[in-house]
Order: sequence, then structure tokens, then C-alpha cells
Amino acid sequence: MGPPPVVTGISPKEGPPGTKVTIRGEFLGTSPTDLFGLKICGCDCLLSAEWKSKNKIVARSGPCKGRGDIIVTTKSGGEGTSTVQFRGYHESIGPVKESAVWVEEAAPPSLPWGRRPMSPTAYTPPDPLGLSTEGDDCKFPEEELNELFPDGSGNLSDENFQPGWYLLEHHSNTSFEDLKAGMVFLQRKVEGQKEGQLSFLKANTGAVMDQLDRLVLLKNMYEEDQRKNGKEPLPSLQAAIEESISLADSLFSEILSRKENADKTREALSLLTRHKFLFQLPASIDKNIRKKEYDLVVNDYSRVKNLFGNTDVKLFQKILDEIDKKIEDLKENLHTRMKTMPVNVQEQTKYIRLLNSLNWEGDAAWIAITTRKEYLISLLNKVKDHFKQKEDQESGEKAAVQLFSEHMRSCLLSGGVPPSADVLRTRLVANLRSLREAYESLLKLDLPSQPLSIVEKVIFDYRVHGMTVFLQRAHKRVKGLADKEAWKIQEYTDYGAITNLPHLLETYLNDALSSIHKCVFASGRRETQLLGEGSEPLAILQKHTQQILLAFERVLEDLALQQDEQENLYGNFNNTSLSVALDQPLEEPNRTLGDGKVRSSQQRLLIAASNAQYTRRVTLPAVATSFNNFEFPKPVLALQTTKEALSNLESRIAETYLELKGDPLVGTIEPSMYMGRHEIDADAIVDDARPYVYEIINNLIAVHAEVDSICGASCSRYVRDISETVCEEVSRLWAGAKPTSRAAVFRARLETTLLRMACASHLTMKADDYLVKTLEALDLLENEEEKKRMEIIIQNIKKRMELQLSSLNSCNIETI
Repeated sequence: MGPPPVVTGISPKEGPPGTKVTIRGEFLGTSPTDLFGLKICGCDCLLSAEWKSKNKIVARSGPCKGRGDIIVTTKSGGEGTSTVQFRGYHESIGPVKESAVWVEEAAPPSLPWGRRPMSPTAYTPPDPLGLSTEGDDCKFPEEELNELFPDGSGNLSDENFQPGWYLLEHHSNTSFEDLKAGMVFLQRKVEGQKEGQLSFLKANTGAVMDQLDRLVLLKNMYEEDQRKNGKEPLPSLQAAIEESISLADSLFSEILSRKENADKTREALSLLTRHKFLFQLPASIDKNIRKKEYDLVVNDYSRVKNLFGNTDVKLFQKILDEIDKKIEDLKENLHTRMKTMPVNVQEQTKYIRLLNSLNWEGDAAWIAITTRKEYLISLLNKVKDHFKQKEDQESGEKAAVQLFSEHMRSCLLSGGVPPSADVLRTRLVANLRSLREAYESLLKLDLPSQPLSIVEKVIFDYRVHGMTVFLQRAHKRVKGLADKEAWKIQEYTDYGAITNLPHLLETYLNDALSSIHKCVFASGRRETQLLGEGSEPLAILQKHTQQILLAFERVLEDLALQQDEQENLYGNFNNTSLSVALDQPLEEPNRTLGDGKVRSSQQRLLIAASNAQYTRRVTLPAVATSFNNFEFPKPVLALQTTKEALSNLESRIAETYLELKGDPLVGTIEPSMYMGRHEIDADAIVDDARPYVYEIINNLIAVHAEVDSICGASCSRYVRDISETVCEEVSRLWAGAKPTSRAAVFRARLETTLLRMACASHLTMKADDYLVKTLEALDLLENEEEKKRMEIIIQNIKKRMELQLSSLNSCNIETI
């Protein structure tokens, strides 16, 4: 049993018999056949009820009167309850309402000249008390009137008229005095109606005349009817009524039969709807089997067994028998599929699971295992027989191919002195062509892959061998560049004067890469790619490239830093000479060029530095471009390692040059400073710097000239380091001298200022700091005369040494 019905709302809440009422609530039935009864205000309305849903019913009210509950009864929930009420009432027939009942009309109002209104709608019953009725704003609530007078009415024409209802409805706010006056008016009106007939007729002449007209009209109509139907119309009327009754009975019987058929159809449709899953399952099983969606079939079969497995309905049993037959066919199909080989393990596991879900009789897993075992054993026997046959057939072919490969390997990959480059390329291309022609012939014989792989390995090894030979040849040529260095300047670049060594390095590498690309890089049919990612040949290429580049760096290092046994580290300077930097030793080891020019060891050092910087900045990027042009992977590690090695070489060359030039130059400063008279009279007037300052400037000019002639814009690095060493030495000497007289201090400030002014373009922050601290240590309170005199001396020196100072500061400063 389900919950009882509950009515929670109706629309409309009142109306005459036959009103269409919409009933809303909960548990109002599960279907049209579940609706068992419906009463509105005690009247049975089931015949006109139309079930919409479990929350809605539409029906027509019966001949009820007054308020009452709406009671719904269902088979599943029994008799229900109602939280709302419906009020039924009978309509009062007015003058304009079509009705077969006579309606008493109110007396027509008195109009001038004895006229009366033509239309009955103008008749408005007057208030019996002679008072004006209150408006709707003061009207007494109708619900309370229904509770006070459950069987009464406030209409004057109704049989159950209640005066109290009328007074509360129309005069609830009228004072007692006005009601008394109305009572007096009503009594006088009654007394006036009791007067004689004549006075009554006089007072109601209009009504009497109207009634007479009506009577005349009735008399004429009666006479007309008598002429048509005779003096006895009752038999014909009775016949017409009986005919109407029989026609109504036939119509009602037809309606009942149609309703019965509709109920049966509705019940059948409801049955089909409720059991749609069962009726459609056979077709659904066939569709899912065609789609191989066996899991859906198993789920639907399990569901239908749970729902209808114990049914007693013949129709359901018939459908279930059809479903069972389809499931048995499915089991047999799955069993066949599980045993049919070949089938993968996942599919076989799926069939085992489905058979177990369908309660198949037998051990599906064991049958699957034994079937797979027999299949594997038969397959192994076939493979064994096949390979035994192939082995017998190919033993001779494999031996011949292997013997051929061994002979070719011993001939092609044997050691020995490599021929010239042109001969090597020609021989390599010819040998590869012969090997590939033999390989193509073997491919056409449709031999198995094992003997073919032996020949392919020989071809691949020979290609790697050819690549290695070209790289080794380039390595040997680069290592021999030291013997070819003639120190002849090939060109002047942004990085200084360079010889032919960087160009030879690039040429040798390009020749090797070009030979590799033309001879061994391209792969033939079914050959392995030579420089595949992560392959051993690629590692060989990267390794040899790095060896070639580092060999060139070692060549530059040997050429730059090697010193002849007879060459003294300070042999470039004559310590007995004042301006030693400008002199050359009598027996300096040198290199004589083919054009008769001589390169000193310092010049060779600077040329090697320019070659190193040019190689780092220009040649290495060109090498990377060549690798890209030949479609070879870029040797990133080799290039980076070489750049770092060349940068370190440049630093070592700069340090060596500083030792060769800076240390002797600095060593001449102290003897030159103390040469002659060091002391000066306190009253002496200083008008010029001592010769050692000019010597320092001339030495720096000589260094600058030598470096600028080789390094160009890069010369500032070397002049800057030597200037810093000189400034440090001068600052040290002045800190130890400590001049005391005013003339000595003035001279020291003049010489320090002159040195700072001359080396301004090459002073580092550290060098300038040495000179500034020296000036700060020479404490002198200069007067205006001394300041002006020092300025005049400095200007005179600038004019005298304009050419020298211009030469010292003429190079472009490179930022390193």
C-alpha cells in the first residue's frame, strides 16, 4: 500500500454544477486505472474525472450546494484527505439569463409622463428598507457569512433568504437609527399594499398593463399552438420525449462502450510502458551482440532475471523463454570464440568473464588455458620445422656471405700508410660503389636479414673508417702548421695583424668535411644513417674535431711562448742605456722572412695573440657554419672548449709580454730618477721635469708603436698593463723619497702631473688611483703664483711633445 492521497489546492474554489475543477495534491494515483473514486462536496464526480499525473486531476463538479471537501480514493493508497474546500451554489436566474423558469421582476421605476423603460435589464430591485446600500469597501466578508448562515442566502428571490445575511451584507455599518427608519419605511410599504384593489391598480397600473399584454401574448401563442398540434398535444410530446430518451440511452451506451475501450487501450499502453524494458529486450540483445557489446547483454539479462524471474504471467514467460534461447546461443558463440586461435589473452580473458557472468556450465578458464597450450605447442612445432628447413637451406648462403664480408673487411680496413687526399677519395668512392653493388645483388636474391646485416655492417664500418681517415689527415696537417709559420702578415683585421694560420685551419677542416660529405655521408639502400643522434660515428666526429681545434691552439701556444736557448728574457733591453726600450740588442734571436724582414720575439708574440683572437672571434663561428652547410651536427663542446683555451692563451701572452716589456722598463725608472743631483735648493725655481719622466714617456711610446703596428685596436690592452705597472712603481718611489723642501715638492707634483697627463688614455682606475694618492701625499699649499707657473710649464711641455703625446694616444681603445 502506498501513501493516501492528499488534496492541497483547487481552482476555482467555487462554482455552479458542471464547473471544471483542477485538483492538485500528492499521491493522487499512479495511473488512470489507479483512480478509484472522487467526491466533491459529497457528490460522486469519478465519471467526469481525468487523471493527469500523480499531482493533478481535472473533473467537473456535481449538483452540490454549500461547502465541502474533495476526497480522492485510489487503489494503491485508499481514501485520502483534503486541506481545502469547494463551495457549490445554484445560479440565480436574472432578467437576461436564459432560463425556462419565470423570474419575478422588480417594479419598474416611475418615470415622467407615465413612460417606463423598454428593456428589462433596467429593472433594479430597490432596497426594501428604502436605504442606500453600502459599497464594496464596507461589505461584510462572504466567508464569515457562509459560516454564520451555512444554509442561507442574502438574495431576496431565493427560497432560503436570511434577513440577517442581507443586513450584514448591505448594512453592516448602518446606524441603529437608520435601521429603525428603514423598518418604518418597510411597514408603510406593506400597509400600502394592503389597500383596496383600486388603489393597488392605481399604484401598479404599469405592471397590470404589462401583465395583461403578457396574457394576451400567451393566449395568441396557445391558439397558434392549438392550430398546429390540435387540442391534445400531450401524446406527440410524450412520443418526442420517449424518442429523446431512447436516443439519449443509445448515445450514453455508445459513450460507455467507447470509454470502456479507451480504458482497455489505456491499460494496455500503461502495461507496455511499465514493461517496455522486457518487451524490447530481445531486439536489444540482438543489436548489442551485433555490436559485440557483450557487457550490456549480461547486465540486461541479469536485470530482467531479477525483475521477472518468478513471474506467473504467460506473456512474460513467453518473452523470457525467447530471451533464454538467445542467451544460450550467445554462450555457445562466446565459447567458440574463446577456443578459436589465434586470439590475444585480453580477448580470451573477456570471454571467460562473460561466460562466468552468464552462469555457463563448465570451467571456462581451464578450457582457455588448455586450448592456448595446444595452440602454442603446435605453433612451436611449426616454427621449429620452418627454421630447421631454412637453416638447412641457408647454411651454404650464410657461409658464403660471411666469407665474402671477411675478405672485404681485411682488404679495405687493413692498416697502412694513407695515400694522398685525391687518391684516397677516389679509392674510397670506388670501393664503396663496389660494396654497394654486391649488397644490391644480395638483396635481389631475397636472402634473410642475418647474412645481409653482415655485409651492411662491413659497408657501415668502411664509411666510419673513411670519415676517421679524413679527420686524422686534417689533424696531422694542423699539427704541422708550426713548421709552415713564416710570420708573414697576411692581412690586417679588426683583431690585429694575422698570418695565414687561421685561414689554413679553416681550409683543412673544410677539406675534411667536404670529403666526408662527398664520399661517405650519404646512405645507400637499407643502410644505417652515418651520423645518427647518439651514434658512435657522431661521437668520433665530435672527438676528432675537438682534437684538431685544440691542436691548433697548441700550435699557437708553441709559436708564441717558445724561446730559443740563446734568447735572454731581458735581451731586448740594454740596461746601461737610458732609453733602453728604444734600443735593440746586438745579438737578438730573430726570424728572417722571405722578403728580408725580421720579426722580433715580442712581435711574434703579438702576432700569435692576434691569430688567437681572430680564431676565437671569426674562425670558430666559420667552422660552425661549415658544419651546418654540410648537414653535420654542430660540435658545440669542441667549439666551447677551444674558445676557452684560446682565451686563456691570450691572457698568458699578455702576461708574457708584460714581463718582457714592463719589467725592464720599470727597472730603468729608479736609476734614471736618482741619476745626477737628486737634491734641490729650497729657493730654486723649477721650470721643467727631469729626464726620467721623458724617458718613461718615450719608452711607453716605443711600446705603443710596436703593439699598435701589430695589434691595431687591441693594442690598448698591452699599453694599459704596462702603464699600470709604471704608475705603481712611480708611486712607490715617491712614497719612499718624501721630499721636504717646497721646490722639491713642487717638482714632484709637476713630474707626477705630467706623467698622468701623458698616459691619460691608457690609465686604468687602479693606475690613476696610484698617481692620485701620490699627489695627495705631496702636501703643498700652492699659491696662485705657483699654480699659474705649473700650468705654464705643463702647456710648454705639451707644445714641445705634441707629436709624442699624439703618437701615444692615437690608438682606438678596445673594451675587453
